[in-house]
Amino acid sequence: MRRELEPPYLIGRSPSVAGEGVAVTADVGAGVVEVAVRGRWSPSLRIDAWVAVTKCFVEHPQAVVVDLHGLDDPLANSAPAWWTMAMTGARMVPAVAVVVCLPRVRPLAGRLNRLGAKRHLPVFASVGEARRVVARRLPMTDRVQVRLVPGPDAVRRARGLIGEVCAAWRQPRVVRPAGLVVSELVDNAVRHAGTALVVTVSRRAAGLHLAVNDEDPVLPVLPGPAVDGREDGGGLRVVHATATAWGAMPTDTGKVVWALVHPDRS
Repeated sequence: MRRELEPPYLIGRSPSVAGEGVAVTADVGAGVVEVAVRGRWSPSLRIDAWVAVTKCFVEHPQAVVVDLHGLDDPLANSAPAWWTMAMTGARMVPAVAVVVCLPRVRPLAGRLNRLGAKRHLPVFASVGEARRVVARRLPMTDRVQVRLVPGPDAVRRARGLIGEVCAAWRQPRVVRPAGLVVSELVDNAVRHAGTALVVTVSRRAAGLHLAVNDEDPVLPVLPGPAVDGREDGGGLRVVHATATAWGAMPTDTGKVVWALVHPDRS
């Protein structure tokens, strides 16, 4: 079943505006998603955090780093939520590591450790420390990356990459849908972003995870119905119809648009 994730990149109230909410950014090179939770812990913030992390799980990164430095939770009431997220990631195939970042002197850090977080949900004092440790612990995976210039040859090279990895990974039934999706993602980036691109292809069991990173922070949206016979955004319509799931997230240098593609059933 096709799932649309819209929008997976910002949940709840924007932290930069209201000081409370959940913001998500992606490191496409490392395959790590960072989730920053800010504000007083409440039922609404719990829902926002759970929705954000759940959408990150659908994107199936290698790890999720949850930054809780901005969370106001003096009674450590949020501990079960982070524990549940860690267990959910651990049950995925392949597993998604979940780590949290907050000062170790806070009551929340102590409660997480009592729950057994040292083994299943590591607590780090800073996001930088978490990034370094996560990078060292991540397993080697089937992942190929190519850098492209925004020219007429970009789509051809991206499709060629799909053919090469599908042959190497013995996934012939993914060639057609993955080639179609990566073509539309790259073409969309060339036409609308016009910056240097990074295409990352990762094996996900019988399918492929595709990510196109560019330097334009403007996130794409699925276009509405055609007006006066004109229809723009056809590329995203193809992605929406072909991919199992797709979405977009901001990065430190722009954005990443990703899609999960499974084998052709025909």
